[in-house]
Amino acid sequence: MRKSVVALVLALVGLAGCAERTGLPTPTLGPVVDDSASLIKIVAARAAEQGSVRFDAETTMSGLHVTLAGDLLRAREGRLMSLRQDSSTEVVVMADAAYSRTSGGSWAKLGMADRAPVRADTTVAGLPDEVDPSSVVKSLAGSLVVTKGDEELDGVPTRRYTMLVDLRQQAERTSDITRRSHLLAAYESGFTASATVWVGPGDLPVRVEQVLKTLEDNVFQRSLHRFTDWNADIRVTAPIS
Repeated sequence: MRKSVVALVLALVGLAGCAERTGLPTPTLGPVVDDSASLIKIVAARAAEQGSVRFDAETTMSGLHVTLAGDLLRAREGRLMSLRQDSSTEVVVMADAAYSRTSGGSWAKLGMADRAPVRADTTVAGLPDEVDPSSVVKSLAGSLVVTKGDEELDGVPTRRYTMLVDLRQQAERTSDITRRSHLLAAYESGFTASATVWVGPGDLPVRVEQVLKTLEDNVFQRSLHRFTDWNADIRVTAPIS
């Protein structure tokens, strides 16, 4: 009897081990894309399909360094966003209203047509485009892929694409008048631009870096976007009623 009980226990333990689920395989990278049009279409579309993402961005220009960090949520009423610039200025953008405050002060309501308090060259309505991964990638339309290769970033496998950016086309695709004039001025001054896009599993952008150089090949502006926590439980609410 005792031997039978022992055998039964061992059998149940064996069955339990077989029933355990094994971990899902690590997502693999998509196929290599040779032209920028296909790359931008695929990556921008995949990013736009996701419900939420966390972002941070750095921009360096003429010795000035600006950082942005926050969350973007795609809701039925539109894109909702909360961000902080340099740990001082906070902005919340809803579908039809926006709010900002500085250094923990009182929140002030903004109009969608007002200039963005954290970006002098765009409006409040255009602010989500500055951090939305789909919009950031789409802004590179008309670029030319010059190199590509595999690279691991923070333990994530990625495929790196380096492109030459057409400033004139970028200006023509920009809806903000001030931004368009800045890009056209850079183009007419002989500035050159390049971009590097790191695409991770699921054809989602992990990083996007853009570099603007003067006619003398000096770096005039460098911007870097990083995207993490896709489809995380993100909630963006109006800070005041």
